Amino acid sequence: MMIRLAIHGGAGDAAGGADHAAHRAALADIAAEALAWLREGRSALDAVERAVVLLEECPLFNAGVGAVLNRDGQPELDASIMDGATRACGAVTGISRIRSPVQLARAVMEKSPHVLFMGAGAEALGRELGLPEVTPDYFITEERFHQLKDAHRRGVIALDHDPAFELPADADGGAFGTVGAVARDKDGHLAAATSTGGLTNKHPGRVGDTPLVGVGTFADDKTVAISCTGTGEAFIRAGFGHHIHARIAYSDWDLQRACDEALAQVRAYDGRGGCIAIDRDGNIALPFNSRVMFRAWAGDDGRVNVAIEK
Repeated sequence: MMIRLAIHGGAGDAAGGADHAAHRAALADIAAEALAWLREGRSALDAVERAVVLLEECPLFNAGVGAVLNRDGQPELDASIMDGATRACGAVTGISRIRSPVQLARAVMEKSPHVLFMGAGAEALGRELGLPEVTPDYFITEERFHQLKDAHRRGVIALDHDPAFELPADADGGAFGTVGAVARDKDGHLAAATSTGGLTNKHPGRVGDTPLVGVGTFADDKTVAISCTGTGEAFIRAGFGHHIHARIAYSDWDLQRACDEALAQVRAYDGRGGCIAIDRDGNIALPFNSRVMFRAWAGDDGRVNVAIEK
């Protein structure tokens, strides 16, 4: 069976031509580690969780450390994970005291009878299960603080890689992003995981597409594994992940056509962003309608590729 992997670090309308060397290096290193796990025989589920944990720990992206802040200056983190072999899934939303949101999402999937936990209840479950705890300031970085203050001043709510922010001179272009991973392992099983801090300056309590299984995250061995990034409200209205699954399962569309059509719906709802997707046959699609989407993948040649612009 063909091993496949793709990861993303968010999308937006940041100006083209920037180098983003640190982001490229981080994406390449994280993809290489997750790919090595797959080559060692680890499951697609293990690989996507590992990739997203590493992305959460990297302050360059909008998940975990370095997540964006809500209107009140607090991190509210969301994550989900799905196993394509069984459609088992777990998700959490509005957490700020468990170190790895995606690990908590997997714990929800494997150690509870439920799918989605929120806020204090999610954190209490993590505590019961012995997952590492932190205080909310663990996630806050100086760049995110300045980004929020600029958003307050401008009166905007913005995506990860939008260009509207005035950050410190040593910041790497102001580029941050929601993170996700999809994989196909040696047994042909698919999996997907996504983690985010949401939108800068969002209203407290807002929930986007990331923790909604079937929207921002989806996996089914019969069809496709998907992780999304962008304007969550538009992806929710499009029923994005399940819509692509349905086009492949019931209309016999190929992966690229199904992704492009779903993304056209997102655009029709005034949304921007994209997705990473791997289908049951190992085909990869990385479409987006914003100016950039930070992404890395390993295809037919087994090499890790990294790209930001079209």
